[in-house]
Amino acid sequence: HIRVKLLSTGSGSLSHAILRTIAPNGHLNTFDFHEQRAQKAREEFESHGFADLVTASHRDVCSAGFGLNLEVDAVFLDLPAPWTAIASAKQAIKLLGGRICSFSPCIEQVQRTCLALTEHDFTEVCTMECLLRTFDVRRVCMPAVLDLGDALCEDSSEPAPNKQPKLSDAHSVSSEATTAGEDHGPHGTPKMAKGDIFFKASVPPLQMAAHTGYLTFATLSPRLVTD
Repeated sequence: HIRVKLLSTGSGSLSHAILRTIAPNGHLNTFDFHEQRAQKAREEFESHGFADLVTASHRDVCSAGFGLNLEVDAVFLDLPAPWTAIASAKQAIKLLGGRICSFSPCIEQVQRTCLALTEHDFTEVCTMECLLRTFDVRRVCMPAVLDLGDALCEDSSEPAPNKQPKLSDAHSVSSEATTAGEDHGPHGTPKMAKGDIFFKASVPPLQMAAHTGYLTFATLSPRLVTD
């Protein structure tokens, strides 16, 4: 029986993903400081058949804590100041230990969170940057090149009589062929000249319009109960 704690609930998309993972025997405790958002999430969970697997609460965990004691296997934080919730997260994780993950958009948040994790005996602290990287798949033509060497006559700067065309010459011929309308194949693709090679290549954009983010993971090892 896996039990997970999520902060904050937000739109509920991550909660649904976690619920599908831990069903049918797990349980999710999710918190949000916005009362209307927490209520909306409860309604969605019920309408999607997850009512028995999740407890959605309205709570400011940064100031009030989670109110859970040694009950969960894993914690996910999505907070403006996640370092303020590390102590309460440790208290909520079972004595057998567990894992914690925190998402932050700024590296300064990550630094403070990592310090708090170390102070509260979490180990294996690891941060990964999240980037959206799209690729444009294109059909590329490589012109036929018979000889890439620059063979010259021994006593002359002129090319040898049997010297083959250069890459630029072959490319020029191929370019002229592909610009002529009658040399285009179906769907506007250029016809393959003798010896030319067509292949698909993926090219990333020079600029990526996306917000960066960081996922920080850490482990809380099993603990002994002391009086």
